Amino acid sequence: MRKSAIYFGAGLVLLLLVWVVLHESEKQEGTVRPEDAKNQTSNHGTASLPKDPPKDLGREGNNIVLHAPDPVLKAELQTLKSRLAQKPDRETVLRLLREFMQKAFASNPDAAAAALLEFLRSGEDLSTSLGFVVGEAGLDEWPTLRAFLLDLLGKIDPEMASRYALETVIPAKSSTVEYAVSLQILWNHGGAEKPTPELTQAWLGLLKKADWSARPDPAWLESLDFASRIPGATPEFLKASTEWLADPENVVERVGAVDLALERMAVQEPVGIMEVLVRDPSLLSLGRGIYQRSQIFARASLNDSEQQKLLAAYLERLDPESQEADLFFSAFPCHNFSVSPGLSGQPKVNSSREIIASDRGALHWWQSQKGTVWASKHQSEWAKTLTKIRKTTENQ
Repeated sequence: MRKSAIYFGAGLVLLLLVWVVLHESEKQEGTVRPEDAKNQTSNHGTASLPKDPPKDLGREGNNIVLHAPDPVLKAELQTLKSRLAQKPDRETVLRLLREFMQKAFASNPDAAAAALLEFLRSGEDLSTSLGFVVGEAGLDEWPTLRAFLLDLLGKIDPEMASRYALETVIPAKSSTVEYAVSLQILWNHGGAEKPTPELTQAWLGLLKKADWSARPDPAWLESLDFASRIPGATPEFLKASTEWLADPENVVERVGAVDLALERMAVQEPVGIMEVLVRDPSLLSLGRGIYQRSQIFARASLNDSEQQKLLAAYLERLDPESQEADLFFSAFPCHNFSVSPGLSGQPKVNSSREIIASDRGALHWWQSQKGTVWASKHQSEWAKTLTKIRKTTENQ
C-alpha cells in the first residue's frame, strides 16, 4: 500500500513537470510571430482579419514582437464608447476625447498602440457628432471615433499608424475621413521632408475617386491642402482643377478649396506650377480657371530667373483684349495669401522683407522688358504697371 502511494506521488510530480515545460514552450511561441505569418494577413483589409488579431507593434530582427493591449486603456475605451452612445453635447464630447487622449499618452506606448490598433482592426465605429476641423497643431475635431483613434495612433506610434494606413485605409477607400487622417499620418511620418512615393500615390488616389470629388465633404476638401506639398502630382491636380473650375456653380463648396490649393501651390512651388501651365495652355482655360491662372502668374517673384522666363512666355501668348489680361495686370504684383492652417501644417507665408525685395525685383525686371515682344504687345498695360510698381516701391 505504501509502495503504491509512492509510485502514485512520483507520477503526479512527473506529470506536473511535463505540464510546466509544455506551458513555457507555448508562451515562447506566442511571444514572437514570424514576419511571413504577418504577411499572410496584412493584404486582406479589415474584413478578413480575425476579431482579436495579434498586435504587431515592434520589430526584433526579422520578427514582429507582440505587445498585449493595455487592459486599463481598453476599459477606458469601452467607457468612452458608452458615453458617446448617449449623444452628449459638443463640449462634453470634446472633453471626453481630450481625457482619453491624456490617458493614452500616460500609458506604455506599445501597449497603448496595441489597444488602439485592436479597436481599429475590429471595424467598430461610433459617431462623435463633431465636424472635421483642422487646427494650429493638427486636427481639433473628429466626426467619428475611428478617425479620432487613428489620429491618436499616429501620434503615439507613427510607424504603426503609417503601416495600418497603407495596408488597410488607403486600399479600401471607404472613408474620406480616415483617408484624410491617413494622408496626414504619411506626411508627418517621413513625407514632410520629401513626399514619399506612398504619399504621392495615396493622394492621387483621392483625386481620382470620382464619387468623392462629385460630393465633397469637409475631409475631402481639407485633403486638397497636400497639392502644394507634392510637386510630382501637379499635372494631375491641374488637370482635375480645370474640370472642377470650368463650371464653378456645379459644386460650389469645392471651388473655395481648389482656389486655396492653387494659391498655396503658387507660393510653395511657383516654378513647378508655372512650367506645367506654360507647357499646356488648355489647363485652367475655362470658367474660374482663367482667373486662377492669371493670379498664379501675377504672383511670380521676379528675383528668380526661372520665373522671369516663365512669366515672359505667358505674357507673349496672352491676348491683350482678353479677360485674362485684365485680371493679370490688375493683380500684378500679387502678394495676397491666406494664413489658415491645413492638414499638412502651416502654409508658407512671405515676410514683409521678402515682399519688398520681390517688388523691387519686379520693378527692375519690368523696366528691362521695354521693347520685348510681350511688352510691345501689351504696350499700354506695360506702362501702367510700371508706374504702379514704382509707386509701390517708393512707399516701402
